[in-house]
Amino acid sequence: MQRVLIVDDEPDQHKTLTGLLAENHPGYKPVASAYSVDEGLAFIKEYKPDLVFLDVMMPPYTGFDLITRLNDVNLNVIFVTSYETYAIHAFRVSAVDYILKPVDAGDLSGAIKKYESRMHRTQHLEYLIQNVKQNTSGKIRVALPTMQGFTFREVETIIRCESDNTYTTFYFSDKSKLVVSRTLKECEELLDEYNFMRIHKSHLINMAHIKEYLKGEGGQVIMDEGSVVDVSRRKKEEFIDRVNKQG
Repeated sequence: MQRVLIVDDEPDQHKTLTGLLAENHPGYKPVASAYSVDEGLAFIKEYKPDLVFLDVMMPPYTGFDLITRLNDVNLNVIFVTSYETYAIHAFRVSAVDYILKPVDAGDLSGAIKKYESRMHRTQHLEYLIQNVKQNTSGKIRVALPTMQGFTFREVETIIRCESDNTYTTFYFSDKSKLVVSRTLKECEELLDEYNFMRIHKSHLINMAHIKEYLKGEGGQVIMDEGSVVDVSRRKKEEFIDRVNKQG
């Protein structure tokens, strides 16, 4: 039985999630309902839930404030929000998933599947806290999930990412590489605002690390560290457009 805590300032949201869990996921039992960040903090410490459904906007605080105020607790969070703009922030604090209100059965099931796929990993809240503080303090670093936990790397050191089905290999400027348990699409969403571009179904590159472009049907780019990456024919025009705008 998985112990669930719902933290949301909207009573209707508690009823919706409780009903959907009872109907579709009877193995997930709400142990308490919190209606504020302060109450959520108290209940997390008291009940030690396996999974927390956490609202984002709970004036005068947010769900992200709750994460930064916790200490020494292993926590799995699914953010629940009315605003899609918080999705990337949720990924940056290594949330299991985020779902939009009004919550429906399909979205909830998808989020729970992601949670279940992560259950075998050890997730320490200190990584979540560190990542929130790093990102809110202006240091551009991202948490990359590994089989052991998480590792934190500066965005500017990422040269490119290469897809391998449900895993992605990150290549860094120091010649190191790291395989993370995220799809390339998820990595693209995580890095989109930092001048990365998907130039091929299997390749995402940091536009700041392009050394040379070689013409061809789609063409190829040579990255700073010497790797050669194909540009798909479908992406060629968009890629050249981006290069011209940067120039």
